[in-house]
This record gives sequence, structure tokens and C-alpha cells, in this order.
Amino acid sequence: MTLWRPVLILGIGALALLTGLGTAGAHSQLLSSDPTTGSVLAAAPTSVVLTFNEALLEETVAIAISNSSGAVVSGTVASAAGAVVTVPWPVGLGPDTYTVSYRVVSADGHPVTGSIAFTYSAIGATPASAPTTTAPAAPEPPSNFPIGVVGLVLALAATIAAIILARRGRR
Repeated sequence: MTLWRPVLILGIGALALLTGLGTAGAHSQLLSSDPTTGSVLAAAPTSVVLTFNEALLEETVAIAISNSSGAVVSGTVASAAGAVVTVPWPVGLGPDTYTVSYRVVSADGHPVTGSIAFTYSAIGATPASAPTTTAPAAPEPPSNFPIGVVGLVLALAATIAAIILARRGRR
């Protein structure tokens, strides 16, 4: 019996496993926001824009706005177009520090949650947006799903199946 066939099959399986691991852990991340988190504005924004690194499922976007005491002041409806979520700012919210919390689902089905916070302080000023700057995205926590183990089991199963089929072919 030659050993090169099972070794070749195992090598191909291992190569496929290793090349697939890089994309398995990639999920949506917030790339930037307008206004940026931590910014201080002279007036209320007209809208809040969240930009992610990949397209989102539009029907799954959920937004809540809370004030400095933590009370939810608006569960406003947001619109998503590809990787950009636009949240119209509610009229009548006074100067305060606000947190815009989001829950979105990326195109791969992975839910992503997070928030940005900013302050505006002028009373009676006309709405204006803060300049857009890119905030560093917080790293996504590693998934607890052992995708590497699953891939290794599948590669091992394919190798065993190939060995069994090769032996049957010789008989």
C-alpha cells in the first residue's frame, strides 16, 4: 500500500482548513460615526451616521438614544443602506450628553452591538453636524465557536473516507 495518497489528501484538507480560518472570525465593526464618540457639539446634530466595514441586513437595525442619566429618550427609526446607518435626530431633545446604542446584524448573520456618546450644549442653536473623523473600531471579541476543530474533524473524516474508498477499489 502506498502512503502518498492519504498524506496528499490530508495535506489538501489541512491547507483548505488553514486558508478558511482567516475569514471565519471576521464580522461587522463600526468604522466611523458622525458625530464621533466623545465629541462636544455647539448644537444638536440633524442626524447621526454610523459607518460599518460591511453591509448590514437593513431590516435588523435597532437604535436607542439615552440621556446622561441613562433614561431612553428615543427609540428612533433608523435607515440602513449597505454599510451606512442614518439615524434622524429627534426634535426637542435639550442639551445633554447622549448615548446612541445600536444593534445591527451583518450580512453574514452576526449581531453586532455598541454605542457612541457625544454632548451638545447650546440652547436654541440651529442643528449642525460635527466634522466626520474616523474613530478606531473596537476589536470584536473572539467567537466561542470552535470553527478550527470542526474543520479539523471534517478534514480527518475526508481522509478516512478516501482511505476506505482507495482500499475498496483495490479489491
